Amino acid sequence: MENELRFARKISFKPLLGSIFLGVAVGVVIISIFPNEPLMSILCGTVAFLIDSMLIYPWSLKHFYGGWKITAKGIYYIDDGTWNKKVKLIYLPFLQQDKFIPLSEIQAFSIIDGVNLMNSHNIAGGTLNRPINRPEHLLIVETRQGQVTLNLSWNYKGEAVSDKKINQILAILKNSSR
Repeated sequence: MENELRFARKISFKPLLGSIFLGVAVGVVIISIFPNEPLMSILCGTVAFLIDSMLIYPWSLKHFYGGWKITAKGIYYIDDGTWNKKVKLIYLPFLQQDKFIPLSEIQAFSIIDGVNLMNSHNIAGGTLNRPINRPEHLLIVETRQGQVTLNLSWNYKGEAVSDKKINQILAILKNSSR
């Protein structure tokens, strides 16, 4: 077995760059429609940037990012439990700190099927397989400090996770609970 299993992608500068691009695009469209109103163009571009980076991306962050890994020692994950933490991850992704849960502190765990996702081998799209919808797999870990929900539908490369990988996680977690 590998030393560690990685799931979901870690957040990068892509959400911030996407928000900047949207703000610039909105500004360019507004300045092309109203060429005598540069202030309105700047204002609309800034508002589009702020809406995208402070509302849309934090709301959808869990579906596209949330990288975590499991090793023989424990689980390392990014804490994005509050809106402030999500916004901070978007603006300062290089400052993300992994939280650690030692396997000995895990009181209970379960793997559940969540909402339906479009079924493709790649998170960015690709060839569809039947059935078109498949359930999202979530690992719920309970400790004394609370409950942590981790997405294990995608590996860190954006590929769908196989049942073999899920069984490897279960083997690590079951061995730790003995």
